[in-house]
Amino acid sequence: MANNERLVLEGERFNVYQMELNGSDGRIYHREVIRHPGAVVLLPLVDPDTVVLIRNHRVTVGETLLELPAGTREPDESPEQTAARELIEETGYRAGTLHSRGEFYSAPGICDELMHLFVATDLTAGQHAREAVEQIENQLVHRDEVRELIADGAIRDAKTLVGLYGFLFADRLSD
Repeated sequence: MANNERLVLEGERFNVYQMELNGSDGRIYHREVIRHPGAVVLLPLVDPDTVVLIRNHRVTVGETLLELPAGTREPDESPEQTAARELIEETGYRAGTLHSRGEFYSAPGICDELMHLFVATDLTAGQHAREAVEQIENQLVHRDEVRELIADGAIRDAKTLVGLYGFLFADRLSD
């Protein structure tokens, strides 16, 4: 178990800590972990069979990925407030209704980021408010095309796969 943590890096969106762990062999081990404020991922539905995806250039991996819109929670912001804000910022759409569909850890081996999944319906198109460094384009995708994109390996982002599997296999996400 972890005895203590010390701050290694204080970042703009998250911090990195080094944990001290007691091993079953009596030795002390160190692990670096990311402490994250949490995030949301959105499944925006234009209609029951069409989802708004984004082509998002990710400098971390040097690729443009096909993803669901998502974003980090601000201090004192509820997951629902983050979801409404991020949907507008990244896509320009506003949701008439946001339905919470659960939560999951993005990468619990290295990070405590808890992601909240929302289905956004009753969408109204509008102007996006992307950050200056974001390179994002909207892409409307039909349910049948989602199946093909996943099968072909064109979608490789974990949070997007979680949301899209829910889209494909949940009986009624928009209730």
